[in-house]
Amino acid sequence: MEPEYEAAISGKKRSKRRSERQIRFSGIDIVKNLALLLVICIHTFLHTGFYGTPITMQFGAPQIFLRWIAFNCVPLFMITTGFLMCHKTLSAGYYPKIIRVLVIYVVISLGNVIFNVFYYHMDYTAWQIIRGLFMYTDAHYGWYVEYYFTLFLLIPFINAAFFGLKNRKQRLLMVMTACFLFVVAPTFYVGNDVSTQIRPFPAFFVRGYPIAYYLIGAFVREYPPSRTRRTKMRFLLWFLIAWILLSLTTIYQSMMNKENGSVWLSWHYDDYGSWPAVLMSAMFFLLLFDIRIRSRAMTAVLQRLSNATYPAYLISFIFDAIFYKKLNATYPTVVTRFQHVIPVIAKVFACSMLSGLVIQLLYELCEKKAKQFIHNDRMRSYNARQ
Repeated sequence: MEPEYEAAISGKKRSKRRSERQIRFSGIDIVKNLALLLVICIHTFLHTGFYGTPITMQFGAPQIFLRWIAFNCVPLFMITTGFLMCHKTLSAGYYPKIIRVLVIYVVISLGNVIFNVFYYHMDYTAWQIIRGLFMYTDAHYGWYVEYYFTLFLLIPFINAAFFGLKNRKQRLLMVMTACFLFVVAPTFYVGNDVSTQIRPFPAFFVRGYPIAYYLIGAFVREYPPSRTRRTKMRFLLWFLIAWILLSLTTIYQSMMNKENGSVWLSWHYDDYGSWPAVLMSAMFFLLLFDIRIRSRAMTAVLQRLSNATYPAYLISFIFDAIFYKKLNATYPTVVTRFQHVIPVIAKVFACSMLSGLVIQLLYELCEKKAKQFIHNDRMRSYNARQ
């Protein structure tokens, strides 16, 4: 969800790409905006009570297919981070770039606290608010900030290791090793019975999957695949295989979950770091990232919207709370809620994006004023010494 974009360039050989005119891939902005929409879509399943509803072939099974499409949301952001940030190097100017992320996080977190006080009549002590900021709980979707902050600190070193390798083959091996350690090993099991199944690979690093996503994005940035129809069809095929696998196994496991009322159950895959989810999201990204739009106006609009996806994501909880409370009060069953959920998704997306644009604009204005103030102060100090 970071705002920075270094122009992506096409071509197979690095030397050739450098000599070509740099062209912005509008697909990156499309991916970020789509990821925000999918975030809002996947929260539908949480706020409507879907996960506590028995799964049947009439209701539940079709929605599971849609749910796994929405599950691409956060992985798309993570892959995009690798695509956009893979050329960042260790420097004094690198670390201040996290200020935007943290300032917006703090502002929206405090906004969430105020919302909870007036909307839910919650009581907070000063310590609870401060603790919530450091525990990433004041903003209900603040876990993403903790992930990004941690990854941000590692990015220069990940990049140094990636580009320190000699060639494409070695870099691909680095990506494959990360995917094996952080994705396949923790989530690949043999057998369907949870009590007797086997995990055949050592899986000590169970939460390192963001690094795998990051490296996938970095590799695609350096070695973009050909933009042929045949290549795209391969990506689509692998996407469909992963998507259908996730959907069918979840439907089966949920319907067999009779002890708990046949509600949602996905033993190992319901995690952004599961191997089918990573495969599905990587193929999704490859299908979209290199879309080009010739219209400068449309490109500018998409870029502005994509820059606002981070604050829009964080603030979307407030609109989730407002609109889903009304939906759930109007329609008492989960089935009827899903019949009327599309307008709610549209409202949440529109309000979140509009709020994100305003917050991003205000931050840019404040940042500009702060830089002007610092520059003027330095000039006054310089003049005073002359």
